[in-house]
Amino acid sequence: MNKQKVLAIDLETTNLDPFTDYIVSIAMSCEKGKGFNIVLPFYKNKAKAKEFLQPILPILEDETITKVFHNAKFDLKFFYQYGIEIKGEIIDTMILDYLFDPNRKTHGLKEISELHLHYHQISFDEMRKGRDITEVPKEELTKYACEDADLTLQLYHFLTQQLNHN
Repeated sequence: MNKQKVLAIDLETTNLDPFTDYIVSIAMSCEKGKGFNIVLPFYKNKAKAKEFLQPILPILEDETITKVFHNAKFDLKFFYQYGIEIKGEIIDTMILDYLFDPNRKTHGLKEISELHLHYHQISFDEMRKGRDITEVPKEELTKYACEDADLTLQLYHFLTQQLNHN
C-alpha cells in the first residue's frame, strides 16, 4: 500500500448545534502521540475565525490528504458554517468501527479507544469540571483536544488494518 498522507481532525465546540454554536478549537494529528491545537481567540465571529485560520486552509482543502474524523458529519457541519470546505478523502472512524463490529450498540471515541487501543481518556465533563468550555485553560483544552485527534488517527490505522485483514 502506498504511503498516503493522513490527517486526523477534531473540533471542540461551545455545544452541539452547528447553526447556533461555535468552534472553540481545532486539533490535528498526523503522527501517533503528536498533535497540535488551534484555539480560536474570537470564536463568536465566524468571518474573523476563518480569516485567523487562513494559514491552515490549504491543508484542509488539499485533495491529496485524507482527512479522518470521529463522527465526521458533526465536524463537517461546523466547518460548513464557517465557509470552510474540507477536501480530499474523508474517513469516519465511527463508521469504520461500526463496519468492524455492527453488533456493538455504541461506537463513541472514548469507548472504542479503550476497547481497541486500551487507552482510557478523561471524559468531556471531567475536562470541563463544570466550567463552560471557553473557560477551560488553553493548556487543558489543548491536551484534551490533541488526545482526541491522536486517538482518532490511531483508531483509523487500527481499524483499517483490521478491516483489510477480514
